[in-house]
Amino acid sequence: MKLLTAFKRHFFISLGNAMPTYGPFNRIRPAFYRSAGMAIGEDVTIIGPLNVELSLNEETIRGISIGDRAYLNFDTRLACRNSRISIGADVQIGPRVSFETATHDIVFAPDLGRGLDHHEIRVEDRVWIGAGATILPGVTIHEAAVVAAGAVVTKDVPAYTLVGGVPARKIKDIARA
Repeated sequence: MKLLTAFKRHFFISLGNAMPTYGPFNRIRPAFYRSAGMAIGEDVTIIGPLNVELSLNEETIRGISIGDRAYLNFDTRLACRNSRISIGADVQIGPRVSFETATHDIVFAPDLGRGLDHHEIRVEDRVWIGAGATILPGVTIHEAAVVAAGAVVTKDVPAYTLVGGVPARKIKDIARA
């Protein structure tokens, strides 16, 4: 039974990813990801494909939540094995953004290799993440913050702040509307 359920998850993710990336398909695609077990809000737009690491793993799929009216551009990567990725409402995510909840230990142990360490990633409401950004383990991007294209976010981003660079640093405060 577990194998059949895993196949179902993988099937619906693959079906969503196989759809054309234009027009009404971008609004239909989230229904397939919901059928795979992801928590996805209303009016979400996903320009596939969505790269979900270990999509056969139930904990991985259940660890993903996407809020209402979120927009995910193509090739968004969600790697959340043994952790969670939470994306708030009205979030805009550019193409090829990567969310990585795992990191390796620096020290190599001959019998174990480099161990994995997992930490949740949280993206609060009304955040904008530019193309090609990488969000690393344990990061919270607070309300209405902006992450510049290509940034590597290693630390929390305060609300109403623009960050950019490698590693991401504060560029300026953003005026509240």
